Amino acid sequence: MNAVERLRRDHALLRSKLDVLESALKMGPETWYVLREVCFTLSRQLRDHIRREEELVAACRKAMNPKVLAEVSVEHHDEPQHLRTINRLFVRASQHSLEQITPVLTEVIHGLRRHMTEEERELFPLLERTLAEHGQFNESTTSGSNRLEEVMTVNCVIQQYPRTKPLFERLFINVSMEGCTCLDEVAWQRGMEARDLIHKLEAAISSCACQGSEVSQSTKSVSAPEDARTAG
Repeated sequence: MNAVERLRRDHALLRSKLDVLESALKMGPETWYVLREVCFTLSRQLRDHIRREEELVAACRKAMNPKVLAEVSVEHHDEPQHLRTINRLFVRASQHSLEQITPVLTEVIHGLRRHMTEEERELFPLLERTLAEHGQFNESTTSGSNRLEEVMTVNCVIQQYPRTKPLFERLFINVSMEGCTCLDEVAWQRGMEARDLIHKLEAAISSCACQGSEVSQSTKSVSAPEDARTAG
């Protein structure tokens, strides 16, 4: 998965959240808690998506001539600020009334959908052309992890690094039910930054590697005297 494909996947996830919000709004006040939780999750997802997009554009800018560079414009309008406002309203509202929230949230839903369509029509093809011309720009350009990526599933991580399973369990990630879910999604669902989850997993993997090395050294130190006695 290259960097632009990663952004397209972000859009698919964001659209699924917008669909949930739109459906919940039509059901009335009884969906208050659903709307609140989905808005919190959407805020984190949008923030991560904007970061990835801006990092990719910054990397591609270096390879673009001034004429092409002039065509690049990443505008996120006011959606992040709107979502922060909505989240504050959810926290402060004493009654579960949607009167204040519905107009702003509806504007965010329509604005985000429009903006993602514009990006897919104008920005993404431009980035893809740059990626094709400069193969060094890929998903690793915007990822700080050497072993793990946000799009890896829980099952994939456990298959490659079995000793990460206890960490998933400590974070109340149900492997049997969420094994096919990507790391970013399970992180967002628990109020974590995806990169924080990856850092925890990387630390667990490194710790296991160190322990394995210590066991190996210990085995060598024990077997050495025995070898010497056998030789004598």
